[in-house]
Amino acid sequence: MSVIYLLISISIVVAVFFFLAFIRAVKKGQYDDDYTPSVRMLFDDELIKKASDDVIQITKKNPKP
Repeated sequence: MSVIYLLISISIVVAVFFFLAFIRAVKKGQYDDDYTPSVRMLFDDELIKKASDDVIQITKKNPKP
């Protein structure tokens, strides 16, 4: 029976630790912007494609000898 008390007390300490870590993360703004990261991956390809198109246009204007 003493093992159960030990396990319950350890689990409560771990739960309180994770709860405090969560509260600290919320106060520091970790979860402020939850929309942009999910949309950012949709626009990364367009930025890479635009950059590669710019490089192609520059090389066409100034071909290396």
